[in-house]
Amino acid sequence: MGKLAERLADERRSGVYRLEATDALEEAAAINGFPIAHVRLDDVRSDPLREACAGVLSPRTSASWPSFAAALADPAWSPAPGHVLLFSGFEGLVRREPDALDPLLAALQAAATRRRLNGSKFFAAFLDPTRTLSLDPLYDRRRHLSTANARVIETGGAA
Repeated sequence: MGKLAERLADERRSGVYRLEATDALEEAAAINGFPIAHVRLDDVRSDPLREACAGVLSPRTSASWPSFAAALADPAWSPAPGHVLLFSGFEGLVRREPDALDPLLAALQAAATRRRLNGSKFFAAFLDPTRTLSLDPLYDRRRHLSTANARVIETGGAA
């Protein structure tokens, strides 16, 4: 099992992260049997942001940000062994309104905390190759690529 798959299998790592590419996430989620719910925020304004997210994730989460967080934290929301929410296309929204994602990020953090305390796995990841958001990386692709390259060079030199 790869490092990212191991991370997704550990409920203590549940949280909100950024990532630069989705290929490793898709593979790790598949290994763990976690569905990925992709929430595209292209052309979404801050006013209907909660409704846009709720429309993809669950229609019963749209009343308020706290109810959105509570619904995502509720085990009845989905029977999967773990959850991965992938957010993309937020750049235009953040350019127009720099704080527009704050309520969403807070709600996702609250849901992740509740899930972690209940021993379940919950990961929200923002596809952010330009590192616009000040979130920790879910997976440092460049570090793992350089490690893999170093091993290949090391192995190649020994032959």
